[in-house]
Amino acid sequence: MWIVYKQVGIFTHYLTPSGQFQPVLERASKFPSKEMAETMAKNHGGVVRQLDKIE
Repeated sequence: MWIVYKQVGIFTHYLTPSGQFQPVLERASKFPSKEMAETMAKNHGGVVRQLDKIE
């Protein structure tokens, strides 16, 4: 799974289904393919990261 995130100061915000960035990982939209996540990142201004890679 892939997510879209944005660094806001010292906080990481995640793209939610409503199209907004919020600091809660549980609300993040999860995309099955990297291509889908890259499209959303391009539209909303974020960075793509594989969910398994988050620490």
